[in-house]
Amino acid sequence: MNVFKLFTIVFFSIFSFAQSPISDFSNSSNYDLAKEKIISVSGTKRILLISNGQDSFAKGDYITILVNKEPVVRGIVPKQKNNVAAIKITKIYNEEIYSNIFVNQDVEVLRGDDSAYGKADTAEESEFRITDSESLYDDTTLLDEDIYSEEAQEGGIIKNDNLVSVGIGLVDGFNTAGKEDTNTQYNASWAFQLDKNIWLEGSVGRHLIRGFPNEEIDTAVNQYIFRAKYSFEGPLYTVFMPYAGYKFATADSPGAGDVSAVGADAAAREKDLVASVEKSEPVFGITALKRLVPGWFFRADIGTDLMGVSLALEF
Repeated sequence: MNVFKLFTIVFFSIFSFAQSPISDFSNSSNYDLAKEKIISVSGTKRILLISNGQDSFAKGDYITILVNKEPVVRGIVPKQKNNVAAIKITKIYNEEIYSNIFVNQDVEVLRGDDSAYGKADTAEESEFRITDSESLYDDTTLLDEDIYSEEAQEGGIIKNDNLVSVGIGLVDGFNTAGKEDTNTQYNASWAFQLDKNIWLEGSVGRHLIRGFPNEEIDTAVNQYIFRAKYSFEGPLYTVFMPYAGYKFATADSPGAGDVSAVGADAAAREKDLVASVEKSEPVFGITALKRLVPGWFFRADIGTDLMGVSLALEF
């Protein structure tokens, strides 16, 4: 009898000891967060494309996407290829954060149970569960809008095709004495993405040279620039765009070259000074964009045409 009691105690002690490490391991693995990036967002925001560089989940898994450890959405993984996965969204936990989600955003991914974050499984969610390999492709688990289609992959680093900006910069010009100097210019530009990462941009700027070509006259200069750009991704949510293009300028100087006011020689000199402002030449440089919030960028331009900063909006 004593032997039986001793055997029973030893058996349950071993069973409890073995179960505890297994349970602990299971729980900790369930709540480990993988660091990944948003690769693409479908137009309806019902499908996301995210990286899976850590192989933390697989096709058929149910995952929760978090931002700063705040659950945002939950969904299934119907497809995965080359460490990139498509996620079909079945539940939105935080509408505000999800509405502002953007490409290249860092997110955390939790595989399986997310009850540790206060998000319990529901009957609605269970309707989307994948029960077998066939259900990965039926109408209840995968939308017609397949983010792996070629059309969905045509977008460049900047998702939208239009980028407008307004700003201020320094351009080559003249001072009151008629000597070469830099002038402060206000400008606006519109860029269109012709093809993946290939952009065509038009820019117009205007500045005023006071006391030029003489102390009694001001000259307004309008500068027009056309640029071809190629975009590539940089660190910390930045985009760089080397460019080449062409610029030309027009000058408006009412009263310049008036023979009756200054004489023939002075009038000819004034006309020459105004004409020297109207330069046409090739330009080269680079544009840098730093994402501020979804859709908005801080922009800096350094080139032979100007050095400036501006605020840009994609749409």
